[in-house]
Amino acid sequence: MTVSQWSVSGLCITARPEELATVRAVLNDRPGVEVQASDPARGRLVVTQECATLEDHRDGLREIQALPGVLTADLVVHYRDPGTPPQPEATGEA
Repeated sequence: MTVSQWSVSGLCITARPEELATVRAVLNDRPGVEVQASDPARGRLVVTQECATLEDHRDGLREIQALPGVLTADLVVHYRDPGTPPQPEATGEA
C-alpha cells in the first residue's frame, strides 16, 4: 500500500488595503488555498496552501507574489506529513 504525502504551508500576505477584497477573492478561488484571517486596515492576510509537492508550494507562492495588489507574500511555516490529510473531527452537533 502506498501512503500519499500531504503538506501545508502558512503564508503571510500584505496587499494594498484598497485591493484587499479582490486579492482575498482571487486567493479563495485558487485550489488548495484558503484565507484564514485578515486585517483589512493593514492589508494583511493569513493564508494556508495545501499542495502535493514542495515544487507546487514554491510555484504557488511565486504566483501569489505576482498577483496584482499583492505587496509581499512570505512563507511563515511549512509542514509535511507522510500520511493522509487530517480529517475534521466530528463534533456530534447537527
